[in-house]
Amino acid sequence: MFRSRCGGCHTEGGPAPFALRTFEQARAWSSSIRRAVASGAMPPWHADPRYGAFSNDRRLPASEKAKLLAWIDGGSLPGSAPREAVSVERPASSGGIDWSIRVPDLVFELPEEVTVPAAGDVPYHGYRVETGLAEDVWIQAAETRPGNSAVVHHIIVQAFSGAGAVRASPGGDPRTAGDLGGYAPGTGPLVMPPGVGRRLPAGAVLDFQMHYTPTGKDETDRSRIGLILAAEPPRHESRTALCSTPFLWIPAGERDVRFEADLTFPRATRLLSLRPHMHLRGDTFEFRAEYPDGRSEILLLVTGYDFNWQTTYRFAEPRPLPAGTRLRCTATYDNSGGNPLNPDPGRDVSWGRETTDEMMIGFVDYYEVDE
Repeated sequence: MFRSRCGGCHTEGGPAPFALRTFEQARAWSSSIRRAVASGAMPPWHADPRYGAFSNDRRLPASEKAKLLAWIDGGSLPGSAPREAVSVERPASSGGIDWSIRVPDLVFELPEEVTVPAAGDVPYHGYRVETGLAEDVWIQAAETRPGNSAVVHHIIVQAFSGAGAVRASPGGDPRTAGDLGGYAPGTGPLVMPPGVGRRLPAGAVLDFQMHYTPTGKDETDRSRIGLILAAEPPRHESRTALCSTPFLWIPAGERDVRFEADLTFPRATRLLSLRPHMHLRGDTFEFRAEYPDGRSEILLLVTGYDFNWQTTYRFAEPRPLPAGTRLRCTATYDNSGGNPLNPDPGRDVSWGRETTDEMMIGFVDYYEVDE
């Protein structure tokens, strides 16, 4: 259970505060594990279970949860299995890097080694990486790997044409970007279903948006992304749309401040995943489909949003949307002193890239189909 449910983060050098690779480690942390699991804080999952089915749902099934708590309450006794360390099984390693996808066909890394200071606020920063591609390629999978997971809070990687232009979204909306996924604790690689791929144009430029967190000592990082190329051009092209508004104004001390944005799909579409993005004052984020026949339904509702977990919610099966469907995103923010993550309840907050500013972005991975 620890290997399959916890090992992705709870490993030496990983993003979690302690490792869970051996019986001794699990037993030493059993009291903390019990509190976190019993409260629902771990494994972290913030989607309301009433809406949607997701392939990467991290919640423990009731039977596993009961079994784990009973083991702890019974004294955390050893079982009959060997006690040697277990590790998350990874199918491939290249250049000293363990990849959960196979050995990538292409790897791009930050243009320089980044020094992260021991303390203070590290500005949110973007790094431009030239791909040097002579022709278009089709991506089947992408995995972003931190060079130093102790200091990397999260990474977002986006692809732009060589001229820096953003590709068009449904209806010509210029807010769409070529999202290649990224890294955050607990978030896996971007993997396309059969027959679906993402086009990376010739001369593309990758933008690594890096968020670092100091550890108390000077650190360095050189993160990278690995790409698996499709054997042949896919039937459907995957894209990423942004359901977003930059017109944010969150008054000091206010809670339940609400903003909306919407995005219309002019053609029949299949949704692959949804990802809300806010900062420290984010509270809830709802994705709602409004269909041409007047019906509407919630596709995803994230409550108790946690900036430390930039989760991409991947549908168990591509979610069909008929032509003309409007996706409406609604986000709420808590800028009051009752928000324990609020760095300054006395400050009015608007849109900005720094952690102490705010954003409202709903990332939507999708592909278009014939009716």
